[in-house]
Amino acid sequence: MESENRQKWHIFNPDIELPDNGVLVESRLERPASANIAHRHNNLSILYVVSGQGIIEFDNKKFPVNADSVITLEKEKVHKLSDKPRKAMTVFSIYFDTKTSGLNKYIVDYLFASTEPFALPLYHSENIKRYLRQILYEQNTKPPGYKLSIKQNLSLAILQIYRARLAQLKQKSSDSPTSRERTKAVLDFIAQNSHEQYGLADAARLGKVSQRQFTNLCRNLTGESFIKFLNSTRCRNAAELLKQTNKPVAAIAFEVGYEDLSTFYRAFRKIYKCSPMQFKTAL
Repeated sequence: MESENRQKWHIFNPDIELPDNGVLVESRLERPASANIAHRHNNLSILYVVSGQGIIEFDNKKFPVNADSVITLEKEKVHKLSDKPRKAMTVFSIYFDTKTSGLNKYIVDYLFASTEPFALPLYHSENIKRYLRQILYEQNTKPPGYKLSIKQNLSLAILQIYRARLAQLKQKSSDSPTSRERTKAVLDFIAQNSHEQYGLADAARLGKVSQRQFTNLCRNLTGESFIKFLNSTRCRNAAELLKQTNKPVAAIAFEVGYEDLSTFYRAFRKIYKCSPMQFKTAL
């Protein structure tokens, strides 16, 4: 296989030096000409396509890649990433060493056991982009503690990719999720991340449906409007914290996703017919 690749391609071999924290992330808005030439990396690497379309070639196979595609590449794996005409790709290239980066070896081994590219659901990709942009900021500005931040953000990005891969394998690859299934997946994701500031517009975008359609599907799936669903989820989480901890109400409100205390009080009272303090006192 290696000899076939050598005969087919001129192989470019960039020597990428990792810093002592074992992590390097590059953002390629306009990738160098060498990127379209067959080449190999001297470290484990993950390519994440932010936008555009193209083809990845390795092991005498070609795979289409689009926005939110993830490609895992073992050390020294010869590959070629080509843009489609007028669809030039923006790519995050992530290089790392498992020993010095502190990544979970089981998760890394799992991701690299399969070489075929796979697409991330949008709600996972948004988090991953945020982590990778933070790594770029830490690399470039080097604020106090930047090495620790880089490792933590890479771990979170890898964890998101791992979870997305597991979720993808649960559904048949030939099945294209319906709008109802996408909406259900988004609602499950938001329920798990209700502390984040997701609004109806964000939810509809993540589900790739209109706001009106998302609203109708949300009501059909949960019996509630999106806002009521979000408030119900946050207030249930708040109720559990009131039961299990002695945290101040203001701290609990912020932890579950409310930035305004009065909004939290109104939402909580609508659901539990009492204030958070009255709820706690009655326990």
